[in-house]
Amino acid sequence: MSFTYPRKEMMVRVCEAVEKGARLDQLEKRPGFPSRMTIYRWAKDDEPFANRLMYARQWRRGMEVSATAGPVFDAERAEALLMAVRRGAAIREVLRRPEFPNRRRLKRWKSERPDFAEALQAASAVARKIRLRKWAFYDETIADEIIRRVAFGEFVADVEADPTLPSRPVLARWRRMRPDFDKALRVAKLSGRHHRLHNPRRLTGVLFDDILDRLASGACLRDVARDPSMPCYSTLMYWQARNPQFARMVAWAREMGRETRAADEVERVDALAAKAYQALNAKA
Repeated sequence: MSFTYPRKEMMVRVCEAVEKGARLDQLEKRPGFPSRMTIYRWAKDDEPFANRLMYARQWRRGMEVSATAGPVFDAERAEALLMAVRRGAAIREVLRRPEFPNRRRLKRWKSERPDFAEALQAASAVARKIRLRKWAFYDETIADEIIRRVAFGEFVADVEADPTLPSRPVLARWRRMRPDFDKALRVAKLSGRHHRLHNPRRLTGVLFDDILDRLASGACLRDVARDPSMPCYSTLMYWQARNPQFARMVAWAREMGRETRAADEVERVDALAAKAYQALNAKA
């Protein structure tokens, strides 16, 4: 795509707009500004621009924190979060959902409301017992799925982190209960190591941009890895360890994703508040 403006001038304009509070998904809708993917490519090719943009975003984040320094505890959403945890969901899994607060907001809720912090701790203990009861007995079908995934290159830690599969304590208990399963898992780990060494996936430019776009839209690395068309989680982590540019851009896109989720959450809360206000007016 060709633009009628000089790139260096537009880079300055983008940084200035971000410092004043604009997000990249908002900028691409403004006339005369490039798309978000174009800005990604500029940042990937020009490290000084990426650093300036990161500084601008940090500056904007400081403005947002100052503007929202008041109380942020929401009793209704806090009760919904507690209910989700009591039903067996892990806290890290719940925080990925757009209707719930992010980790920083949750930490503030806990500091502002000690009663909520105690209730969350109790709910988490209940959830752990539920998850352990769920996999109380050895399941041959689930065990075969774990062995298959490990044999095709996934790390055991990645499999244990999947909420649809047994957690680490349950898997350790299964390995003690069933020596045949333990032996099969050891063989699968060796096969997975061989698979990763001899079937590496190449990081192309198109794949690079697709991963960044998904992260900036609010997905986490595990969400990206769950897509069959995307590399597995261990491959993504390997690329981050071996490719500094990829690691820097992934960190950058993940920050954008957190901001996108936070903005979506604010819009959702505003919509609920407007709906409640209309309902009150209708009753009056």
